Amino acid sequence: MGYPLFQFIKQQYPESPPVNIAEALTNELAATGLLEPVKPGQKVALTAGSRGISAKPEVLRVLAEAVKEKGADPFLIPAMGSHGGGTGPGQVEVLHHLGITETSVGAPVYDGWDLVALGRVHDQVTLYVDRVVAKADHVIVVNRIKEHTEYEGPTESGLIKMMAIGLGRQPGAEQAHALAVNLGYYKALHAMAAVMFEKLNILGGVGILEDQRNRFRRVAILTAADMSGGEARLMAESRAYKPKLPFDTLDFLIIDEIGKEISGTGADTKVVGRIMNIYEAEVKTPHITRILVRDLSEETNGKAIGIGLADYTTQRCVNKINAEVTALNAVTGCTPEKGRIPLVGQTDEAAFQFVLRTIGVWSGETVRGAWIKNSKDLETLAVTTALGEKARGRKDLEVLGGPLQMPFDDEGNLPKTVLSLLE
Repeated sequence: MGYPLFQFIKQQYPESPPVNIAEALTNELAATGLLEPVKPGQKVALTAGSRGISAKPEVLRVLAEAVKEKGADPFLIPAMGSHGGGTGPGQVEVLHHLGITETSVGAPVYDGWDLVALGRVHDQVTLYVDRVVAKADHVIVVNRIKEHTEYEGPTESGLIKMMAIGLGRQPGAEQAHALAVNLGYYKALHAMAAVMFEKLNILGGVGILEDQRNRFRRVAILTAADMSGGEARLMAESRAYKPKLPFDTLDFLIIDEIGKEISGTGADTKVVGRIMNIYEAEVKTPHITRILVRDLSEETNGKAIGIGLADYTTQRCVNKINAEVTALNAVTGCTPEKGRIPLVGQTDEAAFQFVLRTIGVWSGETVRGAWIKNSKDLETLAVTTALGEKARGRKDLEVLGGPLQMPFDDEGNLPKTVLSLLE
């Protein structure tokens, strides 16, 4: 079977000026007075999630230091639902892999797991939090503001979501997702957050905003009273900086790796054009006929949530799947579709042949395909020559070179990532 030729293209993202994270956050704390209610000796919980956010360790470090300057005692609470195998030590280990430790942040990381019922939501589900959160004198929610992978709404992935799902640990996350089946994500998360605002000492939130290269762009502090409305404003802003594929219609997409640190669903559903959630609307673009996921990232540690978004994968990828933790994540999120294993090729070449045999009639001159490292790093990617020609006429794209033949080795496998071919 013949294979299409590829060439590299680069998306022309606007340059974001470098930002001193510590200075930016310190200035925001001073301008907003967020920490004014904090008194000496008080316990202040800072949330730490499971996503790979480059600025997160520094933001938490500066925030912890500011709390200590008030004479209070900050601590980190892992706020990540079922991740880390749904255990306290497991979630601490997730943070360790992300560079968030007591040493790096300057505050202890809570490794316990002591759930208490906080209240009822819509008389349908029980809202859970860890006892240390319920007893904390103040809770500061820290998270990146961006689109959510499961739904569209005025607020998506950010402070409200971290409260409703992250602070509830595994049982709370499962209840949140179960309620979303009935109400939809937006209404369910805000209903749960409303109870938390009433029952917990939520001081406010620290929202991290990034550019298309996933680099820190700015930080915004919201008081508890302005959390919902303020986050909606930040959400609207963040959409303008979301990385995406440069073409809306593809015959196929090759993804080198998926993982929990890349996206909550392994691969960003709004990048690959498949939400696959039975109780939320599907995205309209992009439209991709076939998706091949080649491997899991090292950092995901066998958690293969999102593998179900693909049509095909490789035996190498399947061999790395931890079925237990993948099932826990999929069931907790009420999205078993995300954990389904697609058809498997024994090698990269075999899996890619499956792709080409199921995209309809094609030729090397017309087939529209893209090859990316993951759904997060989209500045540079490889596309088939048909799309390369279209890229030449666009000011937002630069053609870097080509053509490139599919570099299968003697065993029928490709290099670890497409970007390694540029090195």
